[in-house]
Amino acid sequence: MDNKINKSKCFEILAIILIAIFCISLTPKTLQNDTFYTIKIGEHIIQNGEVDMIEPFSWHEGLEYTYPHWLYDVMIYLIYCLGGMTGIYISTCIFSVILGISIYKVNSKLAKNKVISFVITVGTMYLLRDYITARAQLVTFILFILEIYFIEKLIDTRKKRYGAGLIAISILIANLHVAVWPFMFVLYLPYIAEYLLAIIEEYVAKKYGKEVKQGEKLLIIKKDGTKLLILVMIISILAGFLTPLGTTPYTYLIKTMEGTTTQNINEHQPLVLINNTDIICVIIILLTLLTFTNAKIGLSDLLMLGGLTFLMFYSKRQQTMWVIIGSVVLNRILYNWAIQYTKELDGKIIKSVINKFGIFMITGVMLILSLCFIKPKIKSSYIDDKTYPVEMSDFIINYFEEKNIDLSEIRLYNEYNYGSYLLYKGIPVFIDSRADLYDPKFNEGVTVFTDFIDSSNLNVYFEDIFEKYDITHIILYKNSKINMIIKEVKLENYKLLKQDENFVFYEVIK
Repeated sequence: MDNKINKSKCFEILAIILIAIFCISLTPKTLQNDTFYTIKIGEHIIQNGEVDMIEPFSWHEGLEYTYPHWLYDVMIYLIYCLGGMTGIYISTCIFSVILGISIYKVNSKLAKNKVISFVITVGTMYLLRDYITARAQLVTFILFILEIYFIEKLIDTRKKRYGAGLIAISILIANLHVAVWPFMFVLYLPYIAEYLLAIIEEYVAKKYGKEVKQGEKLLIIKKDGTKLLILVMIISILAGFLTPLGTTPYTYLIKTMEGTTTQNINEHQPLVLINNTDIICVIIILLTLLTFTNAKIGLSDLLMLGGLTFLMFYSKRQQTMWVIIGSVVLNRILYNWAIQYTKELDGKIIKSVINKFGIFMITGVMLILSLCFIKPKIKSSYIDDKTYPVEMSDFIINYFEEKNIDLSEIRLYNEYNYGSYLLYKGIPVFIDSRADLYDPKFNEGVTVFTDFIDSSNLNVYFEDIFEKYDITHIILYKNSKINMIIKEVKLENYKLLKQDENFVFYEVIK
């Protein structure tokens, strides 16, 4: 027995080490555009001493800003102060590792196996590879997988510490990433629905003198701990007020969905399944297990999977939640099916692999896989100068310093993708990737976002937009549609001040 326990513990330690290495290999070194404004907002909050709900970086006057992830912004700024861009990269690696280990531990405890949990965790992190960035979402991924664990443990054990954990998660998400705060309550619903349907089923059975029987494929289990879960959910909803953002946790998502930004931002678009072969493969595995095997599924798992699938097809950014939470559901289905044929499956596999040859093979495969992912990143820079105007920003700052002109006096037209880098450099922007800020749902009468989309795509003549905002200078990608027209038509009211390999900078002659 002791030997069996030791081998199980050895496998778990090996699994955690290999998952950590794999997670680090998936972490990109090059920063993403949101990280730049995150640093500046954190700096602004620290220097200001409060969350003032006022926009400080755009040259548009009178804009209100909701600071939707103010706590994360402060945290990243403090990390930046300690270690610069390297510090941010290291912190992203750490969060990635914490996420991977959290997924593994939650899976192994809820699905009660270690081997399949290890394989599924590696697959889950692979599917999340494009979302491992220095953004608030990486921290909330960790909180969501922990939420599932706390929910299920609260229902099973009724121990108050799990309820306290859920309330703490609500407070943290409301301050770390308010846009996804309502989503945490979506995860409560399948468990509550199963409990209510179990009560109805029990009532109907008693009324007609029948015995409640479980289906061959679908399990409906009444767990009285769900009543405590409902109480915790109500408290967690009220905990949304424990933030300096006022009522923002209750209104932010609604305003975002009603606004115009979701129609034009890629991650908010519906999922096109044919373009996501990874997701297709997982769906095929799930459908095969549920259709062609005698695998059983709990009603809460079925409802969870169905709800997350709907949300994923509605907005492809939700595929992250489908993958993270779905990993637990898939693990449970797969393991419960497998042990029908081989008892003690987990122990037998562990016993066969925890030897010199097995450890060598597993470690070798994971290290080779990790090397394949990390190798292209080794020579990467923290800032991609093809995407962000690194050289041009320095020129703009020096140009106006030499002319003794304050940058706050110019009205610069810039493009969406690199606006965050400009404000990071201290250059007031026309627009940046805080899309909601420039939408009338958040600032009445403000149409900056749609004006940018229309002008950059030439849906309207760009000079009309320049005139509307009294633009004095413009910075553009060299291959942008606007720059192509300025060059081809040779418009005389644009004086070229600087161009490099990727960007051009013009002064607008009045």
